[in-house]
Amino acid sequence: MNQLVREKETVQERLVQITRERDTPLHVSENRRGAWEMHRIQSLERENYLQGQIEASLMEIHRLNNLLHPIPRLVPVYLEVGPQVIMADDDGMEVDGPVTAAPPLHENVEDEELEPVNDEDGEAIFDADSDDEPGV
Repeated sequence: MNQLVREKETVQERLVQITRERDTPLHVSENRRGAWEMHRIQSLERENYLQGQIEASLMEIHRLNNLLHPIPRLVPVYLEVGPQVIMADDDGMEVDGPVTAAPPLHENVEDEELEPVNDEDGEAIFDADSDDEPGV
């Protein structure tokens, strides 16, 4: 019986040894996989950082290039008028001219007789402030 107990202990020790031999490569492979994932994440972060640096550098290069070699603005030349005159299209905006004071409204101004003006339909138009409007 003593012999069986020793064999049983020997087999258990061997089983523990085989289990350790099996678990060691599994732990190593799990550690390698984890390290590979961390390396991949760090590589992507580094790539994003470098891409940002490249973009900032390119923007600075373009800015400096524009300072060194500005694009000249061509002077418009109108063949029918000549290069000295630039023709502007009428944009419908009023021209800012000299400001003149408006006459005071209804302050010491004598009522003037307004003559009716005919509109397109032939009806008479009177001043809205007038007291002698017909039909009112």
